[in-house]
Amino acid sequence: MLFVLFFFTGLGVSAQDNLLTSSRLSVDIRNRSFPEALAIIESRVSLRFAYGMELIRKQEKVTLTAADVSLRDLLGLLLRGRALSYRVIGHQIVLEPMAKPSRIVLSGYIRDSRSGEFLAGASVVVPTLRVGVVSNAWGFYSLTLPVMDSFPIDVSYIGYQRQEQQAPAGSDLDLSFLLERDYIQEDIHPLTFARDKREDNIKKSQAAAFEIPRDMLVESPSAGGAGDLINAVERLPGVQAGMDGSPGYFVRGGNAGQNLVLLDEATLYNPSHIFGPVSIFHTPVIQRANLLKEGFPASYGDHLSSVLDVVMKDGSNQQTGGNIDLGTVAAGATVYGPISKGQSSYLLSARRSTADWLLHPLLQKNFFDNYYFYDVNAKVNFTLSPKDRLLLSFYTGRDNNRYTSDSADATGIDYSLHFGNSTFTARWNHQYSGKLFSNSSVEYNRYHQFLSATQNGYVAQLYSGIRDVHVKTNFTYYLSPAHSIGAGVDYLNQTLYPASLSGTVPGTDSTGGIVPGNIPAKGSSRLALYASDDMRLGQRVQLYAGVRAPVYFSGGARYFSVEPRLAFLYMIDAATSVKLSYTLMHQYLHLVQSYNASFPAEIWIGSGPEVRPESSNEVAAGLFRNFRQNTWQTSVELYYRRLGNQLLFGGGTSPTVDNAVENEVVFGRGWSYGAEFFVRKNRGRWTGTLAYSLSYARQRFDSLNLGQSFPYAFDRRHLLDLSWGYALNDHWRVAANFVLASGRAFTLDTDTTGFFVRGGNPLYPSQARGRAVGRGRNRDTVSTFGIKTNNYRLEPYDRLDLSVRYRKTRTTRRGVLETEWIFAVYNVYGRRNGSLVYRTINPATRQVEAKEIPFIPVIPSVTYSLKF
Repeated sequence: MLFVLFFFTGLGVSAQDNLLTSSRLSVDIRNRSFPEALAIIESRVSLRFAYGMELIRKQEKVTLTAADVSLRDLLGLLLRGRALSYRVIGHQIVLEPMAKPSRIVLSGYIRDSRSGEFLAGASVVVPTLRVGVVSNAWGFYSLTLPVMDSFPIDVSYIGYQRQEQQAPAGSDLDLSFLLERDYIQEDIHPLTFARDKREDNIKKSQAAAFEIPRDMLVESPSAGGAGDLINAVERLPGVQAGMDGSPGYFVRGGNAGQNLVLLDEATLYNPSHIFGPVSIFHTPVIQRANLLKEGFPASYGDHLSSVLDVVMKDGSNQQTGGNIDLGTVAAGATVYGPISKGQSSYLLSARRSTADWLLHPLLQKNFFDNYYFYDVNAKVNFTLSPKDRLLLSFYTGRDNNRYTSDSADATGIDYSLHFGNSTFTARWNHQYSGKLFSNSSVEYNRYHQFLSATQNGYVAQLYSGIRDVHVKTNFTYYLSPAHSIGAGVDYLNQTLYPASLSGTVPGTDSTGGIVPGNIPAKGSSRLALYASDDMRLGQRVQLYAGVRAPVYFSGGARYFSVEPRLAFLYMIDAATSVKLSYTLMHQYLHLVQSYNASFPAEIWIGSGPEVRPESSNEVAAGLFRNFRQNTWQTSVELYYRRLGNQLLFGGGTSPTVDNAVENEVVFGRGWSYGAEFFVRKNRGRWTGTLAYSLSYARQRFDSLNLGQSFPYAFDRRHLLDLSWGYALNDHWRVAANFVLASGRAFTLDTDTTGFFVRGGNPLYPSQARGRAVGRGRNRDTVSTFGIKTNNYRLEPYDRLDLSVRYRKTRTTRRGVLETEWIFAVYNVYGRRNGSLVYRTINPATRQVEAKEIPFIPVIPSVTYSLKF
């Protein structure tokens, strides 16, 4: 019986569909009343309209032209925007009032009124309902609200004037806002429910998510004088710099290659210039930067330790402006403006070091020679439609450096390094509806790093080349102000060019150097799907649950994994929260350091049949508390990480170029744990931060150190960073930064054979005394590496930096002109912190010593900045 009922019901529905789609109609209706328009359509079909006169009495006149369309499509055009719907009953089209929705969607974009740039993190609040949301990374917001006649909207953003507006609420509404800058604003208006960004540390579920504030980025002392992003990142708890003069930073027991660094979504494999304290990020082009140390969203992958997501400014689609910086460390210029006013913009920036020109004549021996760096940034931004936006970004930069030892030191070392990043990104933002938003991108980048060391007649070279093509798309669906769902696809095609060489210098055995163009390529692919659910449960609980599923292919090997991501927040009260997180990550590209080199040796290699991916399991918990209306931010965090399949490689004499570096790799595991304390005062005439980390990081390799655990190279037990700034008046500001850290671990081979026996290689001194067991050509070897790993520690590191700024702003006929003088001293009291360490022999005692080469002891700098 049920079958018969469903059968005849299906026949009825099919017949109705046939009536609406079988015939093709053409009409040309111009300024006719609604009943007249219905009569015209009736004359062309076999159906009749049924309606009440009250329903159509107030309908506006009809102007409609359509050619060769179905009746269904014609009715859709006729009723669009009229709050009417229809049903087909028999041979009648019954018109009915459209059911009023119980909820509507309010959506749009928040932008800077002067530049047209989209503002991420702006607050959009309906105070009468006590609900609100925050704009996403592209300035887009979406609010689902109950239907009402109208409602007030408050829009606010730190540093901008608050905007209020009354909006109709009878149907879905697209509503965008342009915010005016407020240069004297310091506090959120006390009567609004708008979000204060200083609350992020207690109200965002990611425990270690930190948006680098403008004062830390711009106003703290740095070697470059004018503020530096990586310098600001290294002031956060759990983050430590390498040695002075070395690039990169280290997070919670991971190495520099385990940090994902993004510039407009393109990966950068080295974020620092060779001197370390100067990063590749030119401050005038940075719009915002966020650091994540745990609880990573599912959209991020392939790196174990942290994510630094940096976004370039879009430029201005309203007016032309720029910056000029002239300094004793670097000089640069930035210009931006509209391509088509209100629709498109450009930004162009370039910077080059000047220290090489100024310091080279003063250096006589043991000096960094031929050092320079440069950066070029470019970006164009097009608004294609109210719902579509296209952004193109470009970056290129290069570093070159050579350390020359004292010619009187027979065992001295000559060390050189050059590297470069180049990236291009194309991104498309699209708003499908008031609730669905997407971002799609294509990225291309190239990176190379060439390292060479010469000592006692031997030379060692290491080369890394990386080329990426990266395609991804991400969708976000905003179910409600308290609930959003995300999903995406991420594809990466990667090509590597690794090579190593070591032997006597040319002329002895005619050893040639590495030629990048002759290195065979090694390709791989990685495809990842991911999904996430971010929700607020009541007023106290937030939960983020995500999963990422990457699959990796290379050289006949395939690795698949499922990576859960969890973050939980509980609000104890309005100013206090507890956060918990768990993250599983895998990494397929490895920055591998040597366990037996007497110089800083590292190389990038990929996973494959012989090299399995690295893994990280991390749990973290934190207590976060703000005081005095968010003037003071404090936090205490605990973490524990287990690192699987960690890699080290062993160098040796190889007079021909070796492309199979993975054959020299050994595998082990690691773990790290610690506590991090953070205090920040972010308002008032004086501001500052205190960051302290107590951490432990160890590794165990069966083939090293007799199978016993040993400290990781950057296992620094204590790390303290203090920063302070004080505004003397509207023009003068002084700032100071002090760093104190335990010395890093270092392997010192005490055997002197390599220096006094013919054929000994001082750059890989212990290669002949027991090979480490790897998975490559030495996999059958049973001996282990004979010396104790990381048995030596450098001296504790400490440094004080100072800066004095004088800023003046004046208004001219062409606009606001801002000038600034910055006087800075890096390493004020000349602490001789080691920047390069190598093994040598004391000629008097004939004993092995570790010789620490200090960075330039004191770097005074003067910078003049003009902003227009």
